[in-house]
Amino acid sequence: MPCNFRLATLAALWTLLSVVALAGTLQSFQFQARDYPGSRNRDYQVYLPAGLAQPAPMVMALHGCRQDSGDVMRDWGLRAAADRHGFILVTPYITSYDGLRTQNCWGFWFDAHRHQGRGEPEDLHRIGLEVEGRFPVDPKRRFLTGLSSGGAISVVAAITHNEYWSAVATAAGLPYGEDPASVSYSCPGFASLHPLDRVVREMRTELDHPHAIPLLVLQNEKDCTVIAAAASRLRDAHLKLFGSVGHDTPARTLTAQKPCAPVYGDDDYGCLHSVYHADGQGTGPSLVETVFYRGPLRTPNTADTDHGHYWIGGSEGKNGKWAMRDGPSYPDIVWDFFSRHPRAAQPPTIALLGHNPLHIALGQAFIDPGATASDSEDGKLPVTADCSQVDSSRVGHYTCSYQARDSDANQVGISREVRIFDPALACKSATASPALHLASGNAVPGGLFSMRALANGDQQDIGFAWDVWFSVTLYEGEPGKWYARPPTACALRAGGTTGT
Repeated sequence: MPCNFRLATLAALWTLLSVVALAGTLQSFQFQARDYPGSRNRDYQVYLPAGLAQPAPMVMALHGCRQDSGDVMRDWGLRAAADRHGFILVTPYITSYDGLRTQNCWGFWFDAHRHQGRGEPEDLHRIGLEVEGRFPVDPKRRFLTGLSSGGAISVVAAITHNEYWSAVATAAGLPYGEDPASVSYSCPGFASLHPLDRVVREMRTELDHPHAIPLLVLQNEKDCTVIAAAASRLRDAHLKLFGSVGHDTPARTLTAQKPCAPVYGDDDYGCLHSVYHADGQGTGPSLVETVFYRGPLRTPNTADTDHGHYWIGGSEGKNGKWAMRDGPSYPDIVWDFFSRHPRAAQPPTIALLGHNPLHIALGQAFIDPGATASDSEDGKLPVTADCSQVDSSRVGHYTCSYQARDSDANQVGISREVRIFDPALACKSATASPALHLASGNAVPGGLFSMRALANGDQQDIGFAWDVWFSVTLYEGEPGKWYARPPTACALRAGGTTGT
């Protein structure tokens, strides 16, 4: 018996040690206010699952009013989802705020907090970048979700920085640009929402990148705080803004409907998962998805308002403040949506400075005009140039190559032709009829039914192909290439300016 007891004790200790060894780590940080308007110091937590693949997806989850980041980390089931699916979980806390508002509400209705480069949405973007500076985040999988005011500010952040976030999921959230009248304080709920055209217009004004950010809308249709019409307006505005011609309404973009899954408990509350595609055909990733259900008003937590306004955490969630376990499992549904919507790689843009081709006189020092590159997220980027082939002591055509890489490891390149010419050589010309130019190969047939003669260098029309009466002068640029007008090299040999 004692031996068996000791074995059982050792087994229990081994199991406990194994669990501890596999547990993830929770770290706390403080974002320091920046110099743009409305920025503040903000606390945030980062949960890293054990054995995390690198680089890993990042999910930022935003609390609602009268909640904090600890409620999200403890009650929403996202920490267990991070363990299962392997993503970095980030939970910012509003920490402090300006203006008249309910405790800990994100200020989605203040103009100071719904534009790029200002306030809360900019702070959330910078927190994301700060997390990337500490941990290996996959730039194609940066995701954002939130409840209530956290859902509303998620929409704002996704519109102000759609070049950064890959996809967004909002639970009991609100359309972009809404004001306090969009929230109900009675049950049954009553609220006033902005017209669809206004919402779309304000979203379009704020956008500075073409990325059609995918949106998941989770909504209890019996919610008395954020009414069901807000979720429909969210969906409709997104489809109108990012949908294609003829496919920008729910009726023209709906491609699939199915029961919600997974569900914790015995009741899915009639949940329906609808899928909308920008082309109306169901090809590729969806643009919008909705999870609509008719959940209970009352929740197990006595601190709640019992207005049907909550996050459903599923099997690993808790019955916390504005959070419950039973029903469609938000963590699994949200992650399934995110996992299907990684961001496509977006290369930076690059452009040459100076001329292309660049003409340099034989023996003249070669000075590279360079190139410039930029990225919508990173701004101006350094450019690497390779002009090692260029030899200005020898006549010939050379190539300069330029490359730039952004912080997401997207790379772009461009090249420039450098032509070294001898100014001592005369520019060769030939005067003959169009027919004779064709016969000698200085011109090629072209036009309708090949009835015209075209200079073989610049493809300029020099007359009818059968014309043997009129004379046309052509000028040789590169060997065997003839032009209707003297090419640049001819002008340079005649005493023009180099470097053009």
